[in-house]
Amino acid sequence: MRDDALDIGTALPGVFIRIALFAVVGGGAWLLHPGIGWQVIAVAAVAGGAAWPQTGLAWFATIVVPFALITQPVDLGRTCLAVLVVHLGHVLATLSLTVPIRSRIALRALRPTALRLLLVQSIAQIVAVVAVLLPSAEGRGIAWLAPIGALAVVGVAVVLLRHVRR
Repeated sequence: MRDDALDIGTALPGVFIRIALFAVVGGGAWLLHPGIGWQVIAVAAVAGGAAWPQTGLAWFATIVVPFALITQPVDLGRTCLAVLVVHLGHVLATLSLTVPIRSRIALRALRPTALRLLLVQSIAQIVAVVAVLLPSAEGRGIAWLAPIGALAVVGVAVVLLRHVRR
């Protein structure tokens, strides 16, 4: 009898997706300083979402990121970081729903997702820069659009997840 093996090439353990989710959303919420209470809520929610992805707690944790923008003065770096955290957090939370924690995921399988992430981020970051740098009557640009957009992304994600579960 012969032992057969499946060679998937370079692979990551499935738990990496959950660890990356925690690091991105929890770290992003911590770096953006929405307030200590919100930071604790975000870290606790993303920890629960990483452990139990079907609860949707990871998406709840991403809602804290727009609050960090609303409660702080307008800053280009913070806005760009928030756009990245919300989008990457959504992608990782979605992957955590589909990749079992004990599995291995081939890097080749992540390539299309990574390319879409880069494409969307390149567009979103340009829009964020334009929104912050555009002059307005108050001199602060239209940075208020970033948290609204982030909330819209989270809302669409929740609606789509509920639709998929039906």
